[in-house]
Amino acid sequence: MKRELLVQNPRPDGYHLMLELYGCDREKINSHRFLHRAVKNAVKNVGLTNLGSRYYQFQPQGVTGFTLLAQSHISLHTWPEYGYLVLDIFTCGDEIQANQLEHHILARIGPCEVKRRVVRKGYQYHK
Repeated sequence: MKRELLVQNPRPDGYHLMLELYGCDREKINSHRFLHRAVKNAVKNVGLTNLGSRYYQFQPQGVTGFTLLAQSHISLHTWPEYGYLVLDIFTCGDEIQANQLEHHILARIGPCEVKRRVVRKGYQYHK
């Protein structure tokens, strides 16, 4: 791994984007292959470093997935029977990259409604 990846942001700093997606296409969110590809392509398009992924298909339905990034991680969990997906995007302080990931992934999934919450993490936010 390149040294510059390890020192891009030496402070403990984080941007945590938590999304709840409603009205999702049930077939799309019940396919670990589709979801893995959507996340993998988003990571590539944003220019982040994918260190590995694990996506699991539950029976009879549902997917859980995790992609480890040099810059942090992306996780998701689905309940296709409800058209519901939970997506977490955590980056090391980079709001722009997290928002770009959100845009790319949501464009592929196409939810009817999105609830969005942002938590900034790091010692500078501690009070």
